[in-house]
Amino acid sequence: MPLLTVDNTGTQLFYLDSGVPYETTGAYTTVFAVHGLGFSSPIFNKIIALAPAANLRFVAINRRGYKRSTPISAAEAETIINGTDEDKSEYLKTRGLELSRFIDIFIRENNTPPISPDGKTGGIAILGWSAGNGVVLSAIANVDSIPEDARSRLGSHLRALIMQEPPSVILGMPSPTGTWSPHMDTSLAEQQTPMYTQWITSYFRHGDLAKRDTNVLSYIVPATFRRPTIYNMSPEEIEGTVDESMSEVPSMISLFVQAHANYRKACFDRKIRELLPRMKVSALCGDATCSFPLAAFWALQDDDKAEGGGFVNFRMILGVNHFMQWDDPDVSLKAYTDALL
Repeated sequence: MPLLTVDNTGTQLFYLDSGVPYETTGAYTTVFAVHGLGFSSPIFNKIIALAPAANLRFVAINRRGYKRSTPISAAEAETIINGTDEDKSEYLKTRGLELSRFIDIFIRENNTPPISPDGKTGGIAILGWSAGNGVVLSAIANVDSIPEDARSRLGSHLRALIMQEPPSVILGMPSPTGTWSPHMDTSLAEQQTPMYTQWITSYFRHGDLAKRDTNVLSYIVPATFRRPTIYNMSPEEIEGTVDESMSEVPSMISLFVQAHANYRKACFDRKIRELLPRMKVSALCGDATCSFPLAAFWALQDDDKAEGGGFVNFRMILGVNHFMQWDDPDVSLKAYTDALL
C-alpha cells in the first residue's frame, strides 16, 4: 500500500502512482494531483492510465482525512471551528507543509528529473482540483517556510501550478448572490449529501458566459446532453472513489480568511515567484460545470488584471463539467500538458 510519511509524528499520505513512463528516453515530468471534496485520489485513475504515453508520471495524493491517509485529529478538528485566527492559519499552513514535504521526499527518493535547460521536459507540476486547491495553494504560499535545501529543490523542479476549478470558498471569496448547492439548502436535511453527489457531477447549461453576468448563475438547469459523471462509474469505482461523509464542509467556511491569504500570496506575491522562478500558474474551467468554479474563474481574472496581468494563464474548456478528468481524460490530459508550456 503506497504511503509516504511526511513528518516526525508519523503523519502519512496515501497516493496512487502511474510510475516512470515506460517509453521515456530521458527526462519526464511528474504531476502531483490533489483531489477535491467527497472524491479521493482514484478520481484521477483515467489520467493515471494515460499519463505514461504522454511522458508523464502522475501521482494522485489522498488528503488528510481521506481513505488510508492519516485522519484529522479531534484537536485539529476543534481548531478548525473554534481556534483563533492564528490557530487556523497554522492549521492550514501545516496542511500545505505536509504536501510540500511529500513532494520533496518523493523527488529525493525517486530521483525525479529537474527541469531541463530548455524548459521543455522534466520537472514537476502541482495540480489542485476543486477543494484540493486549498492545500495546494497553502503549499505554494508557504514555500518560504520550508528548509532551504527543500526550497531549492522545489525551485529547480516546479514548472506549473494548475488550479482546476477551485470553488470561490477555497479562494476565500464570496459566491455571487443566488448561487446554490445542496449543502446550502437546509430544507434538504438528510438528502443533502446524496443530492450533492449527483448535482456536482452533472452538466449545466448557462447563459452567455462571455458576458460574465453573475445573474446567469442564479438559475441553472441541468443539461440533457450528457448524464452526470456518477452514472459513468461502476459500483466498484464509486466505492473506491466517493467519500460521502463531507466532514470537511464546515472547515471550508471556517478557514475562509486564511484561504484567501494563501491564494493571494501563492498567485501574486513577487517574493514567492522569485523563489519559484520557473512556475507557470494556470486556471482551468469547464463551461458545463456548476456555478462556483465559474464565479472563481472570473474573480481570478479580475484579480490578475488588477495586479497588472500575466500572473495567471486562463483556459475555458468547452463541453466539460467539474469531472472532466473522468469523463474526458484525453481533453484533461491535453490541458495539463499545455499548462507546462
